[in-house]
Order: sequence, then C-alpha cells, then structure tokens
Amino acid sequence: MPPPSSNDSSSFFSDISSFSVVMVEPSKPQNLGSIARVMLNFGYTNLVLVNPQVNLADPEIEIVARKAINLVHRAQIVPEFSAIREQHQLLIGTSARTGGDYKLSRVALPPDQLQLEEFYASKVAIVFGREQFGLSNAEIELCDVLLSIPTSPLYPVMNLSHAATIILYSLFKKQVEYISESQEHSTKHRLATHHERVTLENYFQKLLETTSYHMEKQHVALQAFSNILSRGYVTGREITTLMGVFKWFDINLREENS
Repeated sequence: MPPPSSNDSSSFFSDISSFSVVMVEPSKPQNLGSIARVMLNFGYTNLVLVNPQVNLADPEIEIVARKAINLVHRAQIVPEFSAIREQHQLLIGTSARTGGDYKLSRVALPPDQLQLEEFYASKVAIVFGREQFGLSNAEIELCDVLLSIPTSPLYPVMNLSHAATIILYSLFKKQVEYISESQEHSTKHRLATHHERVTLENYFQKLLETTSYHMEKQHVALQAFSNILSRGYVTGREITTLMGVFKWFDINLREENS
C-alpha cells in the first residue's frame, strides 16, 4: 500500500480504515462498546474478535458504542489467535508488561516510537489482549512489534478501553503528521513478511550453530536479533540480501571445517 499524497484526505482515511483492530477474548461489554466507538472516532472500521467471551447481543454494548455498533455487528469472529497471524502481514501487539536489558523476550516500545513506514504493510492488525491478563507470552511472540504505554508506577495497569484510545489516537496522529509534513513521497519498498523475518532468524540461528557460538548464549543472541528485526523497517529485498550473506557464511565455514 503506497503512502497517500499529502493533499488526499480520502486516501488517508482509506489507509486507516484498512487496519484491523483485534480484541482477544473480550469479556466486558463496556470495553467492547468503548473500543468500537473510539475506533470510529479515528477512522478504523475493521474489528476482529478472537474467541469472544462476551454476549455480542448484550444491549450494554450498543449503549456505549452508539453509532459504532455496526462495527460490532459486522466484526470478524475467529476461534484462535493463530488465525490473526495468518491473515496479516504486520501484527502490532500491546502490553502493560515491558522487557528490559536482561529480559529480551520482546522489548516494548512506546507508541510514538513506532516506525511510520510500518503502517504501509498491506495488512496491519493492532492487537489488544484480555481484560484480565492481556496477551499470553506465546501470542506476544507471534507479534512483529510490541507497544506499551508509559504510566506512573503508582498504578501502571490501564483500563483496556483507555489504553486502546491512547494507542489508536497515537497511530492516527502519526499518520496525520506524516501527511502534513511530506509534500512528496518516494516509492515505498515492500515490507518484509512475517515468514521472511522468521526465515532470516533461522539463517542466523544456523550461523550461530555453525560457528559454535556459546551454546548457553545462543538463545539470547537469537532473541536479540529477532527484537531488532521487529523494531525496524525491514524490506523484503533487505531480508533476501541478508539471507544470501548468511548462506555464504555457512557454506564457506563448512568448507573450512571439512
């Protein structure tokens, strides 16, 4: 999806509306209604519900959602999270938990640090976890990027609909700023797919094994490499180039050791 021209507002809203907002196992009608309403406030129109635990006919949803109730009525329902991964090129996960220097599982970024170029993947989903405990570790691992809102340590966990409002507004605002500041846009290269990123990670892991890198540190190195890929704007061409480099290393190292 190429960036919209700076004077084409209809193209801008078309880009926003193509994003999917995913709620994993929502259980509270008030949150579902609130998120549907804030979606429409900022131009998002595709709602996906993973194994919803709430009665979608609950009148409380419409009371809160008001004009956005149609988003709930036509929401896509999927039984499990893996279906989301298969349907989208870029998954933007959200979490109240953050990684640190010694916890590399997935380092979370504040919304304003998300690379704008990421928005021009062909299929983007913004994923919100369960009200009770958010996304599972396995679900976070399937995401390409993880966002977390900086909050006070006095009460760091936000209400789901409040967090969704901040994140959806932040992404909407970045699009508005990008369009207003850019008079001309160069052609965007195709964003690397999740499958291509995973393939590159496998090449990197193979290189670690071929070079007999410290066995106890291989997992940490691989996770760090994965985190770097998830935070950057990586094109399909760049992934292909790097895979060729790693493959060349592997072949030559095996010849030297034979």
